[in-house]
Amino acid sequence: MLFDVLRQFAIAAVILVIVIAFGAAIKPLSSDSLLTGWDTMKYLFLAIIPMLQFAIPFAGAFAVTISLHRMAQDNEFIAMAVSGQSYIRLLAPMLLFGVVLTLSVAVLSQSIIPTFIGKMAQTMTADLPKLLANSIKQHNPFVQGDLVIWAEDIYLDENNADERMALDHVAVARVQPDGKAKMYLTAAIAVVDVHRKDNQTSLFVETRDTTQWTRGEGGSGVLRGAREGHLTQAIDLPSLTKQRLSALTRTELLYLLDHPAEYHYVQKAMDRLKLAIVRNEFLAELKSTLNADGSLTCVSIEGGRRFIITSNGIRGTTFIPPISVETIRETGEISTLNPKNATLILDCSDSGFIESVTLRMQDVTVGVGKVGENQRGELVVPSLTVQNILVPSLEKELSPENLLDVADASKISGINSMADNLRTHISALDDHVAGRIGQRWAVSFLPLLAILLGSLLAIRHSTLMPLSVYAKVFIPTVTALLLIFSGGQMIRDANLLGGYSVMWIGNAALVCLILFNWLRLRVT
Repeated sequence: MLFDVLRQFAIAAVILVIVIAFGAAIKPLSSDSLLTGWDTMKYLFLAIIPMLQFAIPFAGAFAVTISLHRMAQDNEFIAMAVSGQSYIRLLAPMLLFGVVLTLSVAVLSQSIIPTFIGKMAQTMTADLPKLLANSIKQHNPFVQGDLVIWAEDIYLDENNADERMALDHVAVARVQPDGKAKMYLTAAIAVVDVHRKDNQTSLFVETRDTTQWTRGEGGSGVLRGAREGHLTQAIDLPSLTKQRLSALTRTELLYLLDHPAEYHYVQKAMDRLKLAIVRNEFLAELKSTLNADGSLTCVSIEGGRRFIITSNGIRGTTFIPPISVETIRETGEISTLNPKNATLILDCSDSGFIESVTLRMQDVTVGVGKVGENQRGELVVPSLTVQNILVPSLEKELSPENLLDVADASKISGINSMADNLRTHISALDDHVAGRIGQRWAVSFLPLLAILLGSLLAIRHSTLMPLSVYAKVFIPTVTALLLIFSGGQMIRDANLLGGYSVMWIGNAALVCLILFNWLRLRVT
């Protein structure tokens, strides 16, 4: 009996897993994300393992239902019962079969399947530079996350494995969630070098005839131009493997729970909080120095040109008029600027540190008191450091708890709100981990429950068509599976009580059906 069930299970499992894996590949295939036949085959092969968690319960239930229904129709169970065999003993092989499949799905879902989900994501992200080249050749913008790249043409360096490319008349933009650009860059030509490290792909860009606009505070922006230049920071292409907790095994999820700073969303929230703390301390130092000395001295990182700013004070990053800026070149030449408005824009890194400042002046009188005095609408001086002011910094390895302690000591509302945001992300991580692990355990019990239900229904309903009997197993099992994933999402949305209730109610209903049919079978 068990041998016949195993034969039916092997056939059904192979068919189901291939069909489901192909279904999982429909979206990337239809969106032209996979570029070659080998990419398609690789993606389909990797999808087979994750799809086992869905195929195994239904294949096992199908094999048991079909095999035992045939035996029931031939009155073999009646004959064995009359000869003294109990139903418990007759169904013991099916119970053993269900336990083995449940343990197999538990191991797969907690340890093996997440690894393959990560590999599927890597299949999509490892060739992002190739996707970039393909999009530009088709005259379409390359869009990944908040990054948009467009160019008229692209030239690949085949001698460098296409890891270097030249873009003709290129435009790069980073877009905020509301659709507004926070940075855009245009250049006559750009040379892009691709670097890969730890599943992260980064683009290092050198440009010629460049114009770059960066959104500043209050919706204002800073426009800069250069004959030749390069982006000071690499463009990190979005990595799906960093965005999906489904690609982490149970051990990795528990590790992440103990080390939340390694979760990218928590990491970003920490960087924003660090920047807010550092920015507040830096502005406090600026204000204190300006009030004490009456002026601030800024020095250009390149060239050493000095700017002595005198004003009645500073409010935030805006100087209070009247404002005077005395510029001193390396040659000793001195000139005076009188702007009506002047602002210091802090140039910050993604990791939450102030790298330099930019002096933005509007309605500027240039060369005050000299021949050739003239009026300029706006002057922007980038890459400055402020003399006698040490840029504050926080420890790079500061834990979330210690960072929150530093933030809680502040009375600034902006810092407190960012601290609350960090707490929210840490709490969301706890919910996501609990939801993932619980969801995997709930799915693991489906093979055992579906096989037991199929066995009982096959014996009880021997007069019905085999597929009609299987439908009585299939529909409750599918419903239970949908409830499991719905409950997991509810837990990830911070509804723990409702989520766990929905997650396990389907399995509980299957247990009730098994008990009901077992009691009816024993009566008959």
